[in-house]
Amino acid sequence: MAVRVKIDFDKVYDFDEISPGFNLSSFNTRLQDGKEIPLKVRISNQAHALLPNVYNLAFGPLNKQGKIDDRAELTHSDYSKVFSTILFSAYAYLKQNPTHYLGIDGSDNTRAFFYYRALQRNFAYLDRHFNMFGVKYFVRITRFGKTQYDNPFDFQDIMPYPYKIGLDHEISQNNMYNYFIFTLKQKS
Repeated sequence: MAVRVKIDFDKVYDFDEISPGFNLSSFNTRLQDGKEIPLKVRISNQAHALLPNVYNLAFGPLNKQGKIDDRAELTHSDYSKVFSTILFSAYAYLKQNPTHYLGIDGSDNTRAFFYYRALQRNFAYLDRHFNMFGVKYFVRITRFGKTQYDNPFDFQDIMPYPYKIGLDHEISQNNMYNYFIFTLKQKS
């Protein structure tokens, strides 16, 4: 996915639906082929089992069962506007729930890397609104040539510990975050 995203809360799609608690919203996005489809943004009502006070944010089109398909592959005509709208929805939710944290799952390495690069490229803008963290939330078997370590698991990868993301924080494939946490930056 070679797309550059520029986040701007002044350039978002109009919402078709916003629930009173801001945990459900929908908007229409235009695809590159000109077709418009609705996207849903849903924030879980229950905190993550391993990360207290973190509520999962899911987004995407609805599948045939009426659930968000967060693995759908869409070619948006304006990726910046789509992701600005999703993050604006997160911002509105956090304004109503300032003690909550929101988590976004990069469902595969490609998406996780895309999300992380978008955070990096928009860090100055997003840092005005959010504190951002990355979690290494999967088990990776570490191999060294043909020999394997005595214990093949990198236990740093399975501990759900949030690492603060900063402008100078670089990511590598050997240190991949695939869950991203946002909390509202408190104004001093």
